[in-house]
Parts: sequence; structure tokens; C-alpha cells
Amino acid sequence: MKNMNRLLIALFLLATVFSACKKDGDKDSTFFRFKVNGTDYEATGLLAYGTYFSNYFVIYGIKDQNSNETCYISLPEGITVGTHALDDNDHSAYYIDAADVAYSTFWGTSSGSVTIEEIDASHVKGTFQFTAYDSGTETIKKTITEGEFNVAFR
Repeated sequence: MKNMNRLLIALFLLATVFSACKKDGDKDSTFFRFKVNGTDYEATGLLAYGTYFSNYFVIYGIKDQNSNETCYISLPEGITVGTHALDDNDHSAYYIDAADVAYSTFWGTSSGSVTIEEIDASHVKGTFQFTAYDSGTETIKKTITEGEFNVAFR
């Protein structure tokens, strides 16, 4: 009987491991991706997440652990499904390049939007695009297109 129980446990563990493996071509289910001036950018797994602060939440995509390259969107807590302009203190987006230069929808003649498709206490999913200018001169522009995210809150 002990051998039968061990066999059943082993089969269950194998089934769990195989069902958790990604198939070739599958995208990570937790992601934050977009294009910067036409160049692909993607953060997955633990580097793509959302977090709550006092009255707002932020959705992050960090390129990798060895880079400063980060993009994030800041939105007020309580935001609902729908499309929202990225044009003020409560609705904003940032891109920080590998040289640690910050670009934001706060500066210059920036514009953009984020569409929240799903949101609950544990995750948020949506799309975004924006044009952002550097903080120093407000003249250097980065264009962020084809943005999409599906992240869990931490």
C-alpha cells in the first residue's frame, strides 16, 4: 500500500510539473511590453508588476536586473475599466532609458492614453501608448507604442 501511495504522489507531482511548463512559443502570462521609437521592449515574470501606494497604483516593467531601463504608468486608486488620458499628476507615464535619462508625460507637449481592460484586487490588464519628453530640456522625445500589460499587484 505504501508503494501505491508513493506512486500516486509521484504521478501527481509529475503531472503538476508538466502542466506548469510553458510550451514553445507561449508568452509569459505576466508581462509589460511595448516599443520605444520602434524598438521592442519586454519585461516578464517578477520584473513586470503593479504596486499600490497611498492613493494610487503604479504598473512597472523593468527590462532586466542589470539595467536602469524602466517604464511605468501611475494611476489613481479606484480607476475603472476604460480609456484614460496620461496627462496630469494622477494619470502619468514614465520611461527611463539605459543611460538613466527620464522621460515623462509631465514634460514638454506630451500625450498618451492607457486602456484598462481588467482590474481587480490582484491584477490589472490593459494597453497603452504615449509620447514623453526628457526632464532636462523638455525637447528630446521618446515615442512609446503598442504597449500592453498583464501584471499582478504586489
